Parts: sequence; structure tokens; C-alpha cells
Amino acid sequence: MPVLTAPPANTRAALGPAGDRRTVEQAVVAGALAAAGPETLVRTDIPQPDGSVRLYASWTDGGGPLADLIDRLALARGLDAWSWVEILTHHQHTTHRGRIEVRTHPLRKVLADVERGHRGNEEDRASFARLLADDAEQAGRTALPGPGLPAWPGVGPRLWHRLWEAAPAAERHRPGR
Repeated sequence: MPVLTAPPANTRAALGPAGDRRTVEQAVVAGALAAAGPETLVRTDIPQPDGSVRLYASWTDGGGPLADLIDRLALARGLDAWSWVEILTHHQHTTHRGRIEVRTHPLRKVLADVERGHRGNEEDRASFARLLADDAEQAGRTALPGPGLPAWPGVGPRLWHRLWEAAPAAERHRPGR
């Protein structure tokens, strides 16, 4: 009887769930990083089976130190969360890999806006502050003191990891979008 060293060509390997999604998620993040240029912030949102979304923030070569510098400048200039939204949205390239969303932000362009103190549209800033105040009221939290906006949340690993560690566990893995 002959011994087969490989399965016959007409057979298929049985594929089933691996159980650990993180391996696949890490591969997607690695692919997104490989496709981005240097000095880039790469944010990857991966929907989870329970309806929540897992966010990965990663930096390409030179991106981490540059992003930390951007954060120091932004905080020194008094930029807030609305400035962060405006700047990152302006310098965002979004792609999709199925349901996975990958947003890349070239940090040199972000730095240029931070250096010039870009604050964004004042009407939109006021609307954002009202939105946050309404959300706080509905959740039974105290609203932020005037102007009602949090400080610059950050684009660099130092600030993001500090904020991440300070966040309650429920905030680290948010339900659906």
C-alpha cells in the first residue's frame, strides 16, 4: 500500500474557528502598518462578535517619538479635544478591509497644524461642548467646567497609554459604534 506524503489534490483541509481572534487582529494591524509610510499613526477598529469595537493604535518608523512631540506642543498651546478631532479628521486616510476600518494619519501634517495652533471652527467647537455636556447629564456625570472640552487626547504612545491605563475597564472595550 503506498504511503501518501501529502493529501490528494482533491481533498480539502477542514477549516474552523481558531477561537483566538487576536492572532488575526494582530495580522491585520501588522498589514496596515506595513502599508503605511514612515512617521504615521495607524488606528485600526476591529468589530467584535459582541458588537463592541477593539481599537488598535500603532505607529510606523519614527512615528512614536514624533507623535509624543506633537502631544507636548499641542498641550503647551492649549489645544483641546475639538482641535484634535479637526486636525486628525483633516489628515486622515480611511480604508476598509471588510468590516475592519483602518485610519492613517501622516504625523508631519498633523505637526504642521499643531505648530500653527489650529483650533478648528468655533461654532463646531461650541456644538461639541454642548454634546459632551448633554451626554454627561444623561449619564448622571458632572459636566466639564467651561469651555466644556477635555484637553488634547493625544496622538503619541506616551499620552495614549497613560490615558488608556487611567480609563475604567468598561471604557477600554466599548460596545458597538
